[in-house]
Amino acid sequence: MDAQEQNVELDGGMFGFTLPMGIFGWILFLIGIAIITVGIIIVMPIISAFGILLVGFSAPSQLQVKLHNIRKKMRPNEVAWQSEMGGTELVSFWNRERIHRPEKDLRSWVFPAPLPQDWHLEKRYHPDAFSELIAEHPNKIGTPIPPVFSNQGTSMLIAFCLMTLQLFMIKDTQEVFYKFPIMLIVSIIWLAIGFFSMKRLQSMQDTPTSIIRSVAVGNAELVGQVRNGIYEPSILHVDGDLSKSVADLVSWNWKYEIEVEQRRMVRDSNGNMRQEVSRHWRTIRTDEGGTDFTLHDGTGGIMIVTGSFRNNNEFGEHLIQWECNHHHNLGNLFGNIFSMLIANEKVLRHRWTLWGLKLGDPCYVMGMVKPRTNEEMSHDPQVDKTLQNSILYAIGEKSPGFKPRLEKGTELTAISSARSQLENIGFPILGLVIGIAQFLL
Repeated sequence: MDAQEQNVELDGGMFGFTLPMGIFGWILFLIGIAIITVGIIIVMPIISAFGILLVGFSAPSQLQVKLHNIRKKMRPNEVAWQSEMGGTELVSFWNRERIHRPEKDLRSWVFPAPLPQDWHLEKRYHPDAFSELIAEHPNKIGTPIPPVFSNQGTSMLIAFCLMTLQLFMIKDTQEVFYKFPIMLIVSIIWLAIGFFSMKRLQSMQDTPTSIIRSVAVGNAELVGQVRNGIYEPSILHVDGDLSKSVADLVSWNWKYEIEVEQRRMVRDSNGNMRQEVSRHWRTIRTDEGGTDFTLHDGTGGIMIVTGSFRNNNEFGEHLIQWECNHHHNLGNLFGNIFSMLIANEKVLRHRWTLWGLKLGDPCYVMGMVKPRTNEEMSHDPQVDKTLQNSILYAIGEKSPGFKPRLEKGTELTAISSARSQLENIGFPILGLVIGIAQFLL
């Protein structure tokens, strides 16, 4: 496929409706259909609205489906390996200890990337053998355009209208509740989310992607491959556990949670007391870190200061997740967290989730490019002052109208879940009009 073909294929057009991918997506889809049916049968539009949202969000975007199909065609062995290695592995039957890995990575490479044996690690900032841009660079394939109508955006509008209809149906029986501006508040929140989503999309579409070899000082959008920096990334032991070790991570964050069962006595509408049981996941600890790395787009490499992008990272799907049942002996292992739980709470399960960016991954950076000082360059034996990109580095520094980001994936995959301006702004404005009308009538 040449670049011209990709530009045509990655234009979303008018309609971008898709079907679910994978077992989990189809389960959500079928559950959503069942909920819609129940809502229709008992004449409760708000129940059908919830089902519509499940149906809409159970399927990936049109661009994500296209990219997945291109991956299978361009990198069949890697996609097959990801699918085979993914899923849930039962480690211990007695303790229900499980390890889960995603079966597909929507932020992985779409086109084949340079292999590690082709990297020039002894000359990190120099171009690759043929001095060509990587196949997935926006300057080669263009910037994708989301479809005007998609599953998610359309389902949100339909669900909003169904919830408004529900309020009209209860107008006569609960006038006070009806007059509360519920849909007005929902539409304002919807519009705010859509505005920030649109700003993110515009920023990515409007900012030209710099070629690393000739990148200039200032705000820049960079796309390339994660490669070794001055120091090799150390092995990460999640939550200090040697059995949860992952190598080659240049940026990462993990979260440790416990599933808690809570029991409490509540009074029902008849004045009788009954026990109510609820379960939820509670975050206990989190951590993040990383190592400075080299971002290489085929024409050259540039140092990325990982630590400066804290809280601006997006790694997509988790890399790996560990989960197990609670055992009474675990109290000593995990400190005093259980002593903090009140008497009517019970710990059921433990879960550790890791997200990260690894060597060889695609990487999208919106950062401030600055010159390296002589002192900084003295610690890097590979600096070549004849190369402009060698004496620069990119950091996550904000500036007016510019928000830094460090993401797994290229611009192609970073935009893959984006929605059109009509869905981000037009639909919420329509919802705002409906909300105002519902409140005033």
